[in-house]
Amino acid sequence: MWGESRRIGRTLLLGVLATVLALGIWLITSALNFGAQGAVLGVAGGLVLGLVRDRSPLARYGAFLIGLAFGLIALMAGLAGWVGFVAAMLILTVISGLTGGRLPLWAMILGAGVLATMYEPAFIASAWFLLTQYPSSFFLALATSSAGFIVALLVELLERVDDKEQLNEQSLTPADVQGAIE
Repeated sequence: MWGESRRIGRTLLLGVLATVLALGIWLITSALNFGAQGAVLGVAGGLVLGLVRDRSPLARYGAFLIGLAFGLIALMAGLAGWVGFVAAMLILTVISGLTGGRLPLWAMILGAGVLATMYEPAFIASAWFLLTQYPSSFFLALATSSAGFIVALLVELLERVDDKEQLNEQSLTPADVQGAIE
């Protein structure tokens, strides 16, 4: 019962923090005319990156950054048709394979997808502004996804602290230890 209420509390905390973050980013990017929909997509990508507990947070984040950097290539390859898309996926697969899977493929695909989705409307509308639009889209994706990632990691950290406190509250007697050994 006690553990269930903590789990519900953490879920509510994550939901409230994610909502406040997304709303704040929406308002800021709308006021600055940076493309609010893409910014909120970046937050969602960062939250997914933080919530999936596959490998260390540093490995997930590193793979995501590789994906973000690869996003433009993935976008251009995808515009070339299915062959370009397959080639882009194979390149990311090779990168993940060369690291022995330490950099998760899914995180690279997530990063590439976030950036390609955020930048595609601007790229389609005015591809000739690539050198000026792409850096701002990249840094917007980086900032918003990093913020979402940090929110998810903070909630995970709180969960770990709660779990350690709960273990400390359950004091074991010497008889419990002896029973566990046998």
